[in-house]
Amino acid sequence: MSGRRARRHRARTRFPDGGTLVEPAESILQAYRTGRGSFRLRARWHKEPLSHGMFQVVVTEIPFQVPKSRIVERIAALLEEKKLPLLADVHDESTEDVRLVLEPKSRNVDPAVLMESLFRASELETRVPLNLNVLDANGVPRVMNLKEALQAFLDHRRVVLQRRSRHRLAAIARRMEILRGQIIVYLNLDEVIRIIRESDEPRPELMARWDLSEVQAEAILNMRLRSLRKLEEIELRKELAGLEGEESEINRLLAEDKRQWKTIAWEIGETKKEFGGATALGKRRTEIGEPPAAILVPVEALVEREPVTVLCSEKGWIRTVRGITGRPARRNTRKATGRVSS
Repeated sequence: MSGRRARRHRARTRFPDGGTLVEPAESILQAYRTGRGSFRLRARWHKEPLSHGMFQVVVTEIPFQVPKSRIVERIAALLEEKKLPLLADVHDESTEDVRLVLEPKSRNVDPAVLMESLFRASELETRVPLNLNVLDANGVPRVMNLKEALQAFLDHRRVVLQRRSRHRLAAIARRMEILRGQIIVYLNLDEVIRIIRESDEPRPELMARWDLSEVQAEAILNMRLRSLRKLEEIELRKELAGLEGEESEINRLLAEDKRQWKTIAWEIGETKKEFGGATALGKRRTEIGEPPAAILVPVEALVEREPVTVLCSEKGWIRTVRGITGRPARRNTRKATGRVSS
């Protein structure tokens, strides 16, 4: 597969919470082909300079479906356990936007190395699983690839379109039946009013007189006499003609597959206009990044650096004290276990 096509597939994998997708394109394509896989997602961060050469790292976006409070608690616990030697403290300064402030131990800390240690130890980096184990149209569970899942979605939209159209046809038929009955009422208004007023059983008499159905007769009897006087034949026939035209269009839609797929494409296009990436509502925030290069955290970076003075006693013991020679310093309680040979 060409690199352009691979990048196009990667660009479709986005998450609403932001962050940076750092999964290799080949892994994403493999997940799409098989229906199973995962996507590596990292928090987005930047270095914020401070005075006197100091700096802090600010996290502005966190991985998808990871609570911010859980990240802060995890980092605080790691600090308590002294498992983050490069980090001094963490502050949550978030308002409407995410803002996690990470303070390094010193100005000499490499921010990339600091973040790499946090990515490894906390949920600032996570994997979002993909498992397309779904029920197909026959109710059978199976794993679909991306193409099969999209086709199943389109087939379902077609079924919904057909059901909606048939339901509308039934509603149109009921309304047209009532309208035809009302037109008969308008043409024979005086006689209808007389039957309703004088007959003990007006329904069967109306049905027998003008060959009405039960639905038509019931609709006529449920109308008020005042409404009967306001009926206008032109309006009734206009509505009837409109319903007949709509009925014809729906029947053509149900009879032609091409029309159905064209309607589905139009509906999806309208959804895209309302919720697509061109709108503020549908904007996706995930940055598509390259897989990060492996950053080796050197052992020296995990050791806290401070000036010390090594003292050698007359009896051959070695002792360290903080500070440099010639200045007051506190003695370190730790001692070397060995002796210096004479």
